This record gives sequence, structure tokens and C-alpha cells, in this order.
Amino acid sequence: MTGGLFGDGLRTRKCIQMAISPIAIRPPRPPVPWTPLVIADERCKGCELCVAACPKAVLALDRGRVNLLGYHPVRLTDASACTSCAFCARVCPDAVFTVWVAPREAQPAPREERVR
Repeated sequence: MTGGLFGDGLRTRKCIQMAISPIAIRPPRPPVPWTPLVIADERCKGCELCVAACPKAVLALDRGRVNLLGYHPVRLTDASACTSCAFCARVCPDAVFTVWVAPREAQPAPREERVR
């Protein structure tokens, strides 16, 4: 049968072959280390409001880098000291921060004590 949307099915067969070809299958990504703060550094204007607001002083301008806007973006200097307080995100006029809270360890639920 010729004609129709896919003609004789050649286009469909090619799509299926492409979908199962080794080129289409990507290797799994390596695990990314957990970080409490994700910074959209291409939007950062380097105003340093977040640096001043951080109670643990773990934010600093990256003087060795310039983003597309022409500014030195902020960077997280010590991820383990960050408490995810989100003060940086609250004062940032450009909303460049995404703050994550560290995952909690599985703790048993507290038992209720009954009083009789």
C-alpha cells in the first residue's frame, strides 16, 4: 500500500529503528552531589545582598568568572555549612536561588504513652 500518512510504513520503521538504536540510548548520568543551594548564576547581577544576609558567611562573589550579563556571580563556598535558612533567597532581587533542605534521616515515630 502506498500513500497515506506514512506511505508504505517506511517512515514508521525508521522511527522505531532510531528509538531502539544504541545511539538513542544514553548512558546514565553520574550521581550529582547534594547541595543545599542551587544558584542560577547567569541571572545574578552581583549585588552582594545575599552575601551580606548570609548568617554563616558561605556566599561570595566569584571574582574569577563573569556571566553573560557582565557581572561576577555569587557562589556557595561551603555547602556543608549552609543551613538552608533561605535569607539569601529572600533578599535577592533577581530570584537566582533555589533552596533545598537536607533530607532527614528516617527516625522512628515517637511512641505515645497512655495514662491510665
